[in-house]
Amino acid sequence: MNPGDLSSAQRDSRRLGLAGLAVFSLPVLLFQAVELTWRAYLPVFLNQSVGVALAVVGALMLGVRVLDAVADVAIGWISDNVATRFGRRAPWMAAGALLVPVGALLLFLAPPGAELVRVIGAGVLLHVGYSFIVTPHGGWGLELSDDEEERTRIMGAKVWFGVFGSIAMLATIGMLERSYGFGIRALATVLGTVIAIAAPVTILAVLAKFRERPPERRKQVAKMSQPLPQLLAGMMRDPALRRILFLYLLCGIADASTASTFLFLVEPVLGLTGQAATLLLIQPVMALFTLPLWAGLANRLGRRNVLTIGYAWQALTMPLALVVPAGSTVLFGLFLALRGLTCGIEYMLLRAMVADVAEKGAANGARLSGTYYALSSVTLKLALGLGAGLGLFLIGLSGFEAGGSTGSGASLAVRLAYVLPSVMAGLVGLLVLNGVGPVRPGLRKKPVYT
Repeated sequence: MNPGDLSSAQRDSRRLGLAGLAVFSLPVLLFQAVELTWRAYLPVFLNQSVGVALAVVGALMLGVRVLDAVADVAIGWISDNVATRFGRRAPWMAAGALLVPVGALLLFLAPPGAELVRVIGAGVLLHVGYSFIVTPHGGWGLELSDDEEERTRIMGAKVWFGVFGSIAMLATIGMLERSYGFGIRALATVLGTVIAIAAPVTILAVLAKFRERPPERRKQVAKMSQPLPQLLAGMMRDPALRRILFLYLLCGIADASTASTFLFLVEPVLGLTGQAATLLLIQPVMALFTLPLWAGLANRLGRRNVLTIGYAWQALTMPLALVVPAGSTVLFGLFLALRGLTCGIEYMLLRAMVADVAEKGAANGARLSGTYYALSSVTLKLALGLGAGLGLFLIGLSGFEAGGSTGSGASLAVRLAYVLPSVMAGLVGLLVLNGVGPVRPGLRKKPVYT
């Protein structure tokens, strides 16, 4: 049955309640804790407290991300195709809930002078366990409902919990630093303990409340006969999926470039020393209130139209950062609030679109939601790496040096590095959404994701 043919009463009976959405989204809190800790605090901890050389820390960060990419795709495919009496996703998530605490405690409680083999082994263990959880959980979320509007609600809830987790982590870290004088070692101990506790608690909650839908065994066997590279190549021939992944790439590049240049803009250029953590909270707080509204509008106006609004708003508002005067906390805060009106809607809607493509594919073969999710996850991780490098590269072109005097030319270069990638991503996103890109002629009239 087409979800569009369902009556309002039938739709309501198939909707997850708020409690169900919350329980299924709980692991996103764990994901945010791992990502924030890994990106922002682990490099400093390993270098300053454990004594690992920065070059080795950088190699570890890069190596584990490469491992992530390989593990995501492999685990996504296996969790699609290997059915057990406990389900396809649940066993991997349970295994990850056991591995993550061990890796987190070994890594974030490492003593000064800890052997490098411990650091590397713990980092690998943490991220393998993390992949065991995040990819099967993501695939499960894509197939949790066969109703398009419900899939938007599910993805919206996951993004909302991600935003909430970021706010909670940043606020807690700020309080520990300011009120209790926590240094990097104490913070690492707290963060590692939080991750170790959150992994089993959040996963147990999901596994206790939800049961997976049984796989279509005949189709599953047929798909298992395809080698993974051949399967991925077949998936990538779908123009709708290519478009979605390209939009993912744009989002990740824009977000990572603004994140990597934010501190350079706030302190040396705008002179807002000591205010970065507070300012970072503005857009996530905005998203807590606006995401549910955008989810409702997407179901009324169509996802493509709401995404168009998001990309247009990004392209229109980001240039305002070029004219915010130095020393004005209020005006820069207002700019962040204005920009934050559409914060998170791209990820919410693009994930829902991936779910649509996965559901469409299930009609012609086995459910491969884990593999679809893995493709979007790998694309986003690649984009985050590219975006961070792009922002820093643009600043470097100006000859800007942290700690040195900031002339008008260097200040303008930092502002442009903060603004331009997001503006370009917004404009290109608008072109892609309006038909420019690798699409079959008939897809413009009836795209998968509207």
